[in-house]
Amino acid sequence: MRAPTALPPGVRTVAAVAATSLLVVLVAWATLIGPDEVFTGPGPSPASGTTPNRSCIPLPEVTNPDGTTTVQIPDDVSERNYCDPPAAGIGDYRDLVEQNPAPLWVKVLIWLFLGTLLVVVLGGVVWLVTAAARELLTRRDRAERAVTDFAVLDEPRLVAEQIAGDAAEQDALLRDGDARNAIVAAWHRFEVQGERAGVSRSPSETSSEYAIRILDLVAADSGSVHRLAELYREARFSEHPITEDHRAAALAALAGIRQGLGVRT
Repeated sequence: MRAPTALPPGVRTVAAVAATSLLVVLVAWATLIGPDEVFTGPGPSPASGTTPNRSCIPLPEVTNPDGTTTVQIPDDVSERNYCDPPAAGIGDYRDLVEQNPAPLWVKVLIWLFLGTLLVVVLGGVVWLVTAAARELLTRRDRAERAVTDFAVLDEPRLVAEQIAGDAAEQDALLRDGDARNAIVAAWHRFEVQGERAGVSRSPSETSSEYAIRILDLVAADSGSVHRLAELYREARFSEHPITEDHRAAALAALAGIRQGLGVRT
C-alpha cells in the first residue's frame, strides 16, 4: 500500500507559523492584562440555592461611617440560635485578593515564565522562517549549479564551433594590412570567439590570459598556441620591425591550432 504524500515544506512552515502566532497572541494578551488577572480572575458565578426556612436570631449589624453595614459575630454565637452570616459575593473575593496581593516572588516567577515562553515562541518563529529561507536558497543553488555544470561541459564544443566558423574572418585579419597590426588583431579574435561561445571573461584576466583559457578549453595544440602567443607579444610590445616572416609564422601557428580541432585550413 502506498504511503500518503507528505505535506510540502512550505505548507508545513505556514501551519507552524500560524500556530506559533496564535500562541504569541495569547501570551501577549496574558502579558497585557497582567498575571494577577490571569490567575485570580472572578471565576465562575456561584450557584444560587434555596435556603430552607427556619427561625433564627439575626446577627447584629453595625453601620460604618461610610454608610455600609458590617455584620458582627457576638460572643455567645455558639450558645444561641443565630442566623448564619451572609455568603461572600464575587466582589468580596475580589476585594480580598486586592487587599492581599500575591508575594513578590510569585509575581517574579510568573513574569519570568511569560517572558521565557515569549522568547521561546519568537525563537521558534525565527527558526522556522530561517529554515524555510535556507531551503529555498538550497533549491535555487542546486538549480543554478545544474545549469552551470551543463554549460561548463558544453563550453568546449561551443568554442570549437566558433573558432571553426570564424576561420575566414580570422585569416582575413591576419593576411591584410601591416604585419604587426594583423598579428595583434588575429590574436584578439580569440576573445570575440570566446564571447560568442558564452565564455565570459573574468575581471582579473588579461587579454592574453583569456585567449589562452579559450584555447585550453578546446585542448588546442600547446606548441602552436605558445608560438602564436609569442608572436602576439612581440608584435604588441616590441619596437623592432615585424616582417612578413612573422606573419607567415603566425599563419602556420594558427593552422596548427585549427588542425588540433579537426578544422580544415
